[in-house]
Amino acid sequence: MFRFAAIATLAASALIGGCLPPPPGYFGSFATPVTPDEYGRRLCRHLELEDYSACLSEVLDYFEESRPNDLPYGRNSNAGPIALVLDRRVYLGRYDGSPLVTSFRVTHGNQSCQGGYDAFAGSTDAILDVQCSDGRRGRADLTSALDGRNGIGVLKLEDGAQAEIVFGYTALGQAEPYPYVHWTPPAD
Repeated sequence: MFRFAAIATLAASALIGGCLPPPPGYFGSFATPVTPDEYGRRLCRHLELEDYSACLSEVLDYFEESRPNDLPYGRNSNAGPIALVLDRRVYLGRYDGSPLVTSFRVTHGNQSCQGGYDAFAGSTDAILDVQCSDGRRGRADLTSALDGRNGIGVLKLEDGAQAEIVFGYTALGQAEPYPYVHWTPPAD
C-alpha cells in the first residue's frame, strides 16, 4: 500500500510540476506563469505595427498601475471576462468554469463563438468544443495563470484558423469596458 501511495504521489507531483507531458489532445499545460507581456502580445498581435506598440504600452501600463484586488472569491474565482482574437477581430464575452463543466460565449458584432465541455454529459477531456455562428468548428485549450483566476489559451478551428484567448479579471480589467481591447483592426 505504501509503495502504491508513493508512486501515485510522485506521479502527481511530476504532473503538477510539469515534468510529464499533458494528456493527449491538450495543446499546452494546465497552469503556467503568464506575464503582462504575454497578455499584451495575445491581445495586440493582430494590429498594425504602430497600433500594436500603442496597445502593448496600454496593456503594460494597466498592469503597472496599482489596483486593489477587491474581487471576492466564490463565483469570481471561476467566471469572468474572456477575449478571443480571431480573424483580426476581438470577440468579448464571459466564461464560467469548474473542473467538471466549463463554457464560454464571445461576440463581435453579430458574429459569435461558444464552447464548452461537460463531464456529466460525457466529455472525456478538458478541451472545449467550439462552434461559431459562421459555421466553423474547433477546439479550445485554456491554461490558467499561476493565480488560478486568469489565463490564456488557443482555439484551433477545423479550417486551420487559430485564435488567441485571454481570460480573467486581472488580465482584462475589472469591469467593462476593458481598458485596451477597444482597438479595431484597419479595414482589409
